[in-house]
Amino acid sequence: MATSPRRKKTLLITAGTLVSVSALVSAHVWQNTNLMGSESFCDQRVGSADAQAALNSSGRVSEGRVQSSPDKPEFTCVIERTSRMPGHGDQQVTLKTANENGPFPYTTHVWKNPGARSYFKGETNGAVTPTGGYVVLPKSCWSKVGNIQGALTVPPDGDSVSAVEATVTKGQADPEGLARLLTRAARRVAADAGCATPALKESPELAAPDDVRTADVGKVCGLPDFSLPDDAVITGVAEPDQEQISKDAKDVWACDLTLAGSAGAAVSFAATSDRDMVDAALQDTYGFRELPNGHGVTSFDQAVLHCAEGDVYFAVHWNNEYTGALSDRHDRVSKVRGNTFAAFVASAADLYSCPDVTLTES
Repeated sequence: MATSPRRKKTLLITAGTLVSVSALVSAHVWQNTNLMGSESFCDQRVGSADAQAALNSSGRVSEGRVQSSPDKPEFTCVIERTSRMPGHGDQQVTLKTANENGPFPYTTHVWKNPGARSYFKGETNGAVTPTGGYVVLPKSCWSKVGNIQGALTVPPDGDSVSAVEATVTKGQADPEGLARLLTRAARRVAADAGCATPALKESPELAAPDDVRTADVGKVCGLPDFSLPDDAVITGVAEPDQEQISKDAKDVWACDLTLAGSAGAAVSFAATSDRDMVDAALQDTYGFRELPNGHGVTSFDQAVLHCAEGDVYFAVHWNNEYTGALSDRHDRVSKVRGNTFAAFVASAADLYSCPDVTLTES
């Protein structure tokens, strides 16, 4: 029986519609899922599942620029997630090996706001936020893992701290996923450098920071009897306002204090008993002076005290706006900052059963 022209036309339209729908479904799957995608990134240092967990959204995960050298642990790599789904923006993270000076998580403008971080609870020294994170490699790696600058692989200089770092340059990352991504990349780097440790085999458990809260001016950062010295408070310019504390990791305590007023001032306080961070601080001995009775060493805004269960490192970090506001008001800004640090250490030392010390010089 012959098919009528109308019947043929209907069949052709139906077939064409199915092809179009199939093409749309295929395009959707390709653009918004990782089906048939790469199994690893960054020259096999990062698994696809770990990348997807860190960039935990809808979209396709792919690798951008990657640099590494054969038979060397150093690398830098860009991983991105693109989506065509409404309401889902693109995400991008740069993962790399790095060399840092001293106890870098607490002393540099790059790694600011230590009180807002989720710190690792285990033996691995690391921390994450939705915008980035780091894992400090084992100390045995510090002389073996360098970094990449431009087209050059730069070996370690022997005095720096080796780490694997992540910077989220688009969107935000899932902190738990980012912690796992960093740890597994660090595990691979350490294995390649011949300095792996059992601690890097663990998936990190995170100690999340407390919520932001209003600061108690007589108990700043929740520390008994800690208040900013009168000279460090400028009415209408820099007055204690909000604080955030991260205190649930076994070897790190940190607090970010923002100050209300026209300056946009902020200051962060931190203490850590992590052995590697203490050693990193003591590596850079410039500016340290011995404290009386062998209680430790101190400098302008750092100190290492010999406490009941081991050495503890203390630090304070000021943003430029706060320093500028103090400079406009006081001739001896260093004295104001020194007195503030001394007041912090006098109170925070009780957290670790440290000796009573006088940090300011007459």
